Order: sequence, then structure tokens, then C-alpha cells
Amino acid sequence: MTSVPPPPENPWPSDAARLPDSYVPARARPPFSKTAVAGFIISCVGLVVFAMAGPLGAALSGTGLRRIRERGLRGRGLAIAGIIIGVVDFASYLVVRFLLHS
Repeated sequence: MTSVPPPPENPWPSDAARLPDSYVPARARPPFSKTAVAGFIISCVGLVVFAMAGPLGAALSGTGLRRIRERGLRGRGLAIAGIIIGVVDFASYLVVRFLLHS
């Protein structure tokens, strides 16, 4: 019958690798702009509902884009996409409203 050797008394020797004293944790990422996210969502909902939500979404996204520049927040792509989707929503609304119902 073989016996299992006992575990070592100190599994981590005192000369184990350690973090340098000058270690600085990574900076936290800034939060998303809530206005840009809200404008993007409203613009997308406006495409589905096909109402006048496009201009509201584009305006909120534009406000969010301005706040992103001023405060250093994240969400620039969402804000730009919200503006584009809002303008497309409004343009398609105008086409349907005035050209097809004339």
C-alpha cells in the first residue's frame, strides 16, 4: 500500500512574485450619456411606431452628443446613430404624409 505524502507546510514561499510598488489600477471608464441612450431608443421606437418620435429622438441625441463632448462621457456612436435614425424617421414620415396622401 502506498501512502500519499503530506502537503507542504507553506505552499507560497516568501520569495513569490509580487506586484511592484508602483502598480496603479486602470482608470474606470466614464459612464454612458443617458441623454444619448434615450435619444437612440426613442429614434428606434419612432421607426417602428412611425410617428413624430423621430425629431424628438434626433434632438435628444444631439443634446447627448453635446454633453458627451463637454463632460467626456461615452456613447458618441449611439448619439450619432440616434440623430441619423431620427432624421430618416422624420423624412419618411414626411414622404408618406405629403406625397402619398395628396
